[in-house]
Amino acid sequence: MKIFLCLLTLAGCTLAQLNQLTPVEKAEGWILLFDGSSLKGWVENGQAKWRVQDGAILAEEGGNGWLRSEGSFSDFVLKCEFRTHEKGNSGIFLRAAKDGQPHVTGYELQIWNYNEEFPTGSFVNHVASKGGRLKGDEWNSYQVTARGDQWVVKLNGETVLETRDGKASQGHIGLQSNKDRIEFRSMKLKPLGLR
Repeated sequence: MKIFLCLLTLAGCTLAQLNQLTPVEKAEGWILLFDGSSLKGWVENGQAKWRVQDGAILAEEGGNGWLRSEGSFSDFVLKCEFRTHEKGNSGIFLRAAKDGQPHVTGYELQIWNYNEEFPTGSFVNHVASKGGRLKGDEWNSYQVTARGDQWVVKLNGETVLETRDGKASQGHIGLQSNKDRIEFRSMKLKPLGLR
């Protein structure tokens, strides 16, 4: 029984650490976009059903939709982890407007290995990644740096996209649901200085 309680406590501590800022991150100006336990700071759009489970934001039922950050951002570094099955189709919207289609008003960072033209790591309908591929049923990580019209995207630590595009200079961060189960956690953003 003691071993079980110790493992349960350890699991709880691990989940809490996933959605926290380190002292160094706090000193550098990072902010948490997801607190690990609620959808506070997010707005639901569309038919997708979002909830929090095991320290992650989860969508697995309903229709298409997106979860939009209440805040709007221009230049930033974004870090997050995501998990879906190997053929899962989702995305992260960047600099998206509050109204309209987020992949049109801003950018859609692809989470889908099976789009031949714009696979995982691409900006859908803008520029293809350099061989980006998510690992199915495992936690994957994105790091996105947006500074003016310059973009750098890292997938699981490897740079898969470097481009310049000035279509949108400010907007919301969004999480996409395309009916496939998708989870997001450890969502952190560091606003960058004025251009």
